Amino acid sequence: MDAGSRFPLLLYGRTLRTSRRAAFALAILLLGLWYPVSLQWLAWPQPPAEGWLMAGGVVSLAFALFTTFAPRAAYVQPLRDHLRLSTPIIRLAVSYRRIEATRPVDVARTFPREALRRGERRLLAPLAGMTALAVDLAGLPMRPWLLRLFFHRLLLSPDRTGFVFIVSDWIELSRQLSGRLETWRMSQQSRPRSPGIGAADILRETSGDGRSP
Repeated sequence: MDAGSRFPLLLYGRTLRTSRRAAFALAILLLGLWYPVSLQWLAWPQPPAEGWLMAGGVVSLAFALFTTFAPRAAYVQPLRDHLRLSTPIIRLAVSYRRIEATRPVDVARTFPREALRRGERRLLAPLAGMTALAVDLAGLPMRPWLLRLFFHRLLLSPDRTGFVFIVSDWIELSRQLSGRLETWRMSQQSRPRSPGIGAADILRETSGDGRSP
């Protein structure tokens, strides 16, 4: 079966969009201050502040450009034998062997407002009325502290072992994932097993070796 569609993770899209606005504003401020200082139109700030202003402005602009294109790298995609979870900094393969079940969940009930931090409340506010797809796992593909380090906290299921994917079309994601998961499980069941050597075969070989020619 071919690779499934890439479903953008709305959580990362909103996070990066907020960071992009702040980064662009900071870049405009720093570079806007650096230009008149570099031409000595302003007596303050004094050198070497001029170089720091330019460096800060360039870094802020680079980060703003990064956040412009980074949301394209944040998605979940069902593949032939695993589920790909991609973010702008890391890509994780979740084997179908680990997946126990998929289920639709209400975002507001899964992440109640009182359990969220202030920034997370603002982040989830437009998404609270949506339905997400939860993927329950038999075990995490990475150590929990590594998952919390590289992935957004709200991507992890708060009540079970697994992930919560907030995407624009959870029904299509569920359909594609369930189809590939079922195909993979059927292929595992129909795979021929290598014949083992039983005790009778071992005794037969041993007795045969002891016969005189």
